[in-house]
Amino acid sequence: MKKFFLLTALLLAVFALFPEDEGSQDDNACDYARKAQNIEVWQKYLEKFPEGKCAFEAESEIAKLQNGTPEAEQPAETPAEEEKYEKEKEPTYIVLSSEPVLYYRPYKAAGISLLVIGLAADVAGGVTYYTGWYKDDSKMMLGGLITSILGVPLWITGAVLIGIRRPVPNQNVELSSFSVAPTKGGAYASLGFNF
Repeated sequence: MKKFFLLTALLLAVFALFPEDEGSQDDNACDYARKAQNIEVWQKYLEKFPEGKCAFEAESEIAKLQNGTPEAEQPAETPAEEEKYEKEKEPTYIVLSSEPVLYYRPYKAAGISLLVIGLAADVAGGVTYYTGWYKDDSKMMLGGLITSILGVPLWITGAVLIGIRRPVPNQNVELSSFSVAPTKGGAYASLGFNF
């Protein structure tokens, strides 16, 4: 066990004395410079890694940024600016009618009827089954079981029918004008509606 701890301590000492190799430092610096897109960062990269893997890219990016290409004129956006830009890109929705839509349930009566019949059939089937069980009558137990099984689709269908909603027809009809004009033999009336 002492050998294991000694080996572990030696490995940690080696990693502490020789941190990352130069290749991985080059990769990290190159990635950082690409994200920053800044002249100073690219110049520092070239100072530290003149023969690095991104040396050619660094020289071309510095030239682009010094020439004032449209990409270089704008500094890197901060997270707050990016968030503001994202909010501006979101679509806006225009609500044409702020009136609430009214609904009705067209199958409510049929749904309640089926729900009550189905639940009654389940209760009656359960009572019949347990009565047959106490009397040891297999026909009565079978009848109660079949009645209960037939009751389940009835109350499920009833519950679904109760849940169906439809918009009230002609709920946006408005009276736009009403006029009465007297005439020699009576009167004329007119109604105008918007819908």
